[in-house]
Amino acid sequence: MLYINGTYDIIMFMNEQTLPPILANTRSIANIDGTEVAFLERARKLLDVGFPDHALLDIWNAAVYNLRKRVELYSMEIFLSAVKDTAGRKRYNIKGDTVEDRWEGVDDAVLIEGSSMIGILSGKAGKALEMINWMRNHASPAHSSHEPVSVADVLGLVIILQENLFSNSLPEAGHSPSTLLDPIKSTPLDFEKLSIIIDQINSFNQRDIRIVFGFLLDNICNGIEPAYNNSWHLFDTVWIKATEDNRTMTGARYQKYLIDPNYDNSSDKQAKVRLLELLIKVQGIKYIPEAGRALIYRTTVSKLAAAKNSSYGWKAEELAANSLAQFGPIVPPIAFEEIYQEILSVWCGNYWGRSSAWLNLKPFMDILNSQQIVNIAYMFLNNDRVKMELGYTKPKNEAIRLLQELRTKLTIQAHINDVDQAINYVHYL
Repeated sequence: MLYINGTYDIIMFMNEQTLPPILANTRSIANIDGTEVAFLERARKLLDVGFPDHALLDIWNAAVYNLRKRVELYSMEIFLSAVKDTAGRKRYNIKGDTVEDRWEGVDDAVLIEGSSMIGILSGKAGKALEMINWMRNHASPAHSSHEPVSVADVLGLVIILQENLFSNSLPEAGHSPSTLLDPIKSTPLDFEKLSIIIDQINSFNQRDIRIVFGFLLDNICNGIEPAYNNSWHLFDTVWIKATEDNRTMTGARYQKYLIDPNYDNSSDKQAKVRLLELLIKVQGIKYIPEAGRALIYRTTVSKLAAAKNSSYGWKAEELAANSLAQFGPIVPPIAFEEIYQEILSVWCGNYWGRSSAWLNLKPFMDILNSQQIVNIAYMFLNNDRVKMELGYTKPKNEAIRLLQELRTKLTIQAHINDVDQAINYVHYL
């Protein structure tokens, strides 16, 4: 019966019987203000006169405005930390007089993604906003479509947003991780106070750990006291609880500092150094992408090479080997031979013997897999830097001893034969 008189009768029926409260009695919703009321009341009027596609745009504007308010109440600092590496505009104007002024430089897509990341936006509401955004771009008044927006589409999405966004309580001051950790930024913390915060971090769920992780990481990269020192002492705790995605993001940030110095917005432009120190501390060098990691190892091993080339350089070798060992034996394949030729050169020593640097370099030998051991054998056959001192008895003996030790780790006979060839070659040099 409803379809006999056309679409307008359907709309009137829904107005009277089933219209969501947020449209039927907008001013009764507790968590919205005058701006949202104006958007939603206009959406209601557009539905009444048969323009659901236009109504959808006002519902979008109301939801975005509401979400912006929630983020500001929760923590802009945490939000901006979360979206730091997200594509899109994120220039929040803290000096803006209105919500619109402050958020003019932040893309709506960034707002939605960041809100989801920090837990302000639920999954259902996020998907509803994604659907509205798709409709805005493909089925709105500005875009012709074979799938126009219907009244049912609008009402279904409004109901989801009403239950999962507009009707939710607004964030309260004192209940976000940023507020709990606010003393980190403002007060030098002693051991007792740091212990309290560590206990608090250990009680957080994974979403809050992600938030605190970004919070502490930003403090360390920015290098501003007392936040830097406090965050430095707390970071081990959050690193242990962090996901692999969090850790990988940290390594990727370091590589960004390497590639683009403008990415560093710290006042002293030393974020790269502080982040590298942090990754060494938490044994996280392996999370730096291969190209960035190769640069670190090449730079450090050049000091080992210089020490090896110097007269009476054993002490310098020990210091350089200790520096290399700090990064751990996570040598990227693209730099394997460059790094290991210097390690082997120092390991074997010279006419007079060798320094104790080999002890610091031992982890680089301990982690070698079968193929890498074969590569080492080939280096004794073909690499001039490795062979340079092997005409002398002491370096020759160290080389043979190393190859024999590595041989015991092999199973495949072809690999064993390759190492035997290298041992025989070195023996007769």
